[in-house]
Amino acid sequence: MKISQKEQAKTRVKLIAAAVDIITEKGFKAATMREIARKGGVSDATIYNYFPTKEKILVAYFEGVQVNVIETLKSIDNFHTFSLQEQLQTLIETELAFYLPDREFVGIAFERAMQAPISSKSEMAQSRAIFVEAVSDMLDAAMEAGEIPEQPYQGLIPELIADLYTGIVYYWLKDTSERFTSTTQLLDKSLGLLSGLLQSGVIAKALDIASFLFKQHFSTYLDKLITAAPMAGSFNKRSFMDKSDKPSKPAGKAK
Repeated sequence: MKISQKEQAKTRVKLIAAAVDIITEKGFKAATMREIARKGGVSDATIYNYFPTKEKILVAYFEGVQVNVIETLKSIDNFHTFSLQEQLQTLIETELAFYLPDREFVGIAFERAMQAPISSKSEMAQSRAIFVEAVSDMLDAAMEAGEIPEQPYQGLIPELIADLYTGIVYYWLKDTSERFTSTTQLLDKSLGLLSGLLQSGVIAKALDIASFLFKQHFSTYLDKLITAAPMAGSFNKRSFMDKSDKPSKPAGKAK
């Protein structure tokens, strides 16, 4: 019997929810695909038709949050009238609101990311790309409306904001203040500073200076490397792959 796409989507959601519960209870390493499958209502083999590994379930969870956040922002009728700072703040606060019911699970996932940063970076690439795309759209709209000046290296700024967002989430996971007021204050201050820098054009000027210095120093260093490079044929080497044919060493100073 062929399962409809709608039913498949429901099963995916059930499996992700099951993984959240089991990983929260047992930790990422101790949780097994068999346990997740049974809690999600599928057979031990069927789960692999949806997720080949536990890591892929993590990926699906965070991608799902990003998609839900974007849809939530789209549903705000007057979102386009918000300032850039207000839009970014709403974006991050909505992210945290979606994470809140699964805060312990998110903490486990982030701790795992700290322990295996290279593999985790590739796993979270798609969810980060969704976040970056949203931020890029906000920045573009702000520049089009004249709220902030045109920014050089426009692809870099959304990535920096994504790094800021990751830092905010880490802070929120450790925040013990009532109703996470410390996180709210940090977010307010960070985005206030960022908004001021973007509006003043300081970031643009700083990037221009950094680019100029890099190009100047790199060009000078490259010229030195080229000048110092040995000429072809200046070494008396043995025949390729023939260690018996060792060239005679130049005479050294007598000891």
